[in-house]
Amino acid sequence: MKYLLLCLLVAPWWVNAETTDIYQPRLKIAGLDKSENINRRYGSWGVGLAQQAQDNLSSRSALNVTARWFAGERWYLLGSAQIAPFNEDEVRDGSGRVLLESGEQANVLNAGAGYAFLQGAASFSGRTSYPWQVAVEALLGEQYTGDSSGRYTGLAFSWQLLGDDYWFATEWRAYQSDDSRLDKLNVNKGMQWGVSFGSYF
Repeated sequence: MKYLLLCLLVAPWWVNAETTDIYQPRLKIAGLDKSENINRRYGSWGVGLAQQAQDNLSSRSALNVTARWFAGERWYLLGSAQIAPFNEDEVRDGSGRVLLESGEQANVLNAGAGYAFLQGAASFSGRTSYPWQVAVEALLGEQYTGDSSGRYTGLAFSWQLLGDDYWFATEWRAYQSDDSRLDKLNVNKGMQWGVSFGSYF
């Protein structure tokens, strides 16, 4: 009985002695001291080559410059300028009136928005992977062809491979212009596919 009373008196002191150490976890640092050290990307820019095909006209190459402004994880705004030859030969109507001069240019200025509906990662060596995305883009602008012009609309699908410093993309686009002169000749719509590359800002 004496030993039991002694144990009861000593037990609170022994428990307190065992629990005096407070757990203090060690902080892990990922290597960034401030959020300002993270490079932010506001958008991208690039140049590209495309091939155009239209009914009643031979296919032709186009050069374009594009800029994109990131508006979210999947959304972005875009603007582009494109230069392309429109036709090689002169086109006349039945009375001999010239409808299209030979060597006219088709220059396009447009803006729009894109949405990346598929995202993933691709690896070519098995060691390094690169993010990619498939986006749909809606375009609205103006096409200037010779002495006339018309509203330009387009719908595009783009596959983009995103590197650390550079990006590469392929694009397929359907487009049309409401230029009345081209509409009468049935050469106001067509298809376009091409490649482009660039960097970020």
